[in-house]
Amino acid sequence: MDILSFAKIDSHAHVFRANAPMIRARRYTPKKNALLADYLTNLNDLGCSKGVLIQPSFLGTDNSFLIQSIKQAANRLKGVAVVDPDISWQQLVQLDKAQIVGIRLNVIDGIQPDLRTTIWRNLLDSIKKLNWHVEIHTRSNQLFNLVEQLINNDIRVVVDHFGRPVNYRLTEDAGFQQLMKLSASGLLWCKLSGIYRITHSKVQNQLFVSEAMPLLLENFGVQRLMWGSDWPHTQYENEINKIYLQEQLSAMFADIQQARTVLWDTPAQFFGFND
Repeated sequence: MDILSFAKIDSHAHVFRANAPMIRARRYTPKKNALLADYLTNLNDLGCSKGVLIQPSFLGTDNSFLIQSIKQAANRLKGVAVVDPDISWQQLVQLDKAQIVGIRLNVIDGIQPDLRTTIWRNLLDSIKKLNWHVEIHTRSNQLFNLVEQLINNDIRVVVDHFGRPVNYRLTEDAGFQQLMKLSASGLLWCKLSGIYRITHSKVQNQLFVSEAMPLLLENFGVQRLMWGSDWPHTQYENEINKIYLQEQLSAMFADIQQARTVLWDTPAQFFGFND
């Protein structure tokens, strides 16, 4: 299957300047820029006409570069922001006008927020009014409570990077199995991205894909799966390139119609790309 032969949407990428002010409590510091012009070149190389930019964790709640990049890209991009839970309705509306479509909770190595508090309940109510979603980045063994709280509040949830299983052998990863059960809610989507973040072994990652894809297709269906390049592959910049991504895409999809749905139809509808 020629994965470059039809239009695609990249549902997960980042842009930033390496010299930008960064939060003190960050997991890493990028050494290279990830600028809009370079990302658009990457989009074109992969045959993607649209993309979704995700606010990087190390920039905290300063979404200004993200918003500026979306504006400059002439309707090719949407964004997912990071916000303080006490953000005002007026500020959220401004983000919505700037093509922001959701917020991200990056708690991969952090403390999960208590969504039962008044401040978080108010924010979740605002997210529903705006028809936004909540994107979660954490490991599979930390997903259940957070996802369950959100879907119980009728919030659409997107899980990053296959749910970040802690064990590439899925029969041994209870968190991934729980994720499959939560998918029955109809409010949960999963991003097929960042395979290389699961293990450092290409062989093990290939085994993971061979086990994961049948389970994901059975439980989520093509209507709630989306693909992302994870550009610029932070912390893996020297290992991942266009050829690697094309090989992974080909490995994930044996059926051309499944690929078209996951790579275009589902993200186009979910993120609100109208053309």
